[in-house]
Amino acid sequence: MQYCGNIHDGGRNPVRDSETDLGLQGRALSFLNESKPSFVVISPLQPLNLMEFTLCMRAAAEYLGERKVILFSYHSPNDELRILRESSGHFGLHMGGRSVMFTLPDLSTFGSHLCVTWESTFGLANFWINGKPSIRKIYNVGHILQPGGTVMLGQDQSAQTMSEKQNRRFVGEITDLYMWDYVLQPQDIENVFQMHDFPRGNIFDWNILSYKIKGDVRVLPK
Repeated sequence: MQYCGNIHDGGRNPVRDSETDLGLQGRALSFLNESKPSFVVISPLQPLNLMEFTLCMRAAAEYLGERKVILFSYHSPNDELRILRESSGHFGLHMGGRSVMFTLPDLSTFGSHLCVTWESTFGLANFWINGKPSIRKIYNVGHILQPGGTVMLGQDQSAQTMSEKQNRRFVGEITDLYMWDYVLQPQDIENVFQMHDFPRGNIFDWNILSYKIKGDVRVLPK
């Protein structure tokens, strides 16, 4: 098993538009403008053809009120995977036309470490906040996430209108995004939160992430 270490010190330039860059170790993406289309397209290390996964990231945002805010958006012709902050204290997992909601501590300006785990066989879904698991829920038993889509940070690809797109845009900072094609063990999730040795993300790995910035997004030191 491979573990995270010092791999790449990329992302030095503060603003990019349409270039593709590699690696964000020690960096954060800062989404600055709610009114202007601003997002980051990230490229997976392998197709999102999944019967289970773990997705982790750190996110910080100021007071959001009751707004829906997108944290992660994957959209393909036949499927979707979205993580949304639905309203104060509520987060949603959306996949394959179905949704499940969790009551969790809200995002704050101080930042939160958030993970989502799901597996198809029993449909077990969990959110984890700062290394602590939520109650498990049964969701989308037997589903297989379909490949061939695009992953965006900062903008909801499934929003139907320009107003929805604008209202759901993320304004804040995202860093340390990792994704695996399996469910991590609880100790591994704790290690991801603590930034101790943990398995390298085999779908997304922040240290070697291939990304393309569009709009008003800055790459900043953590």
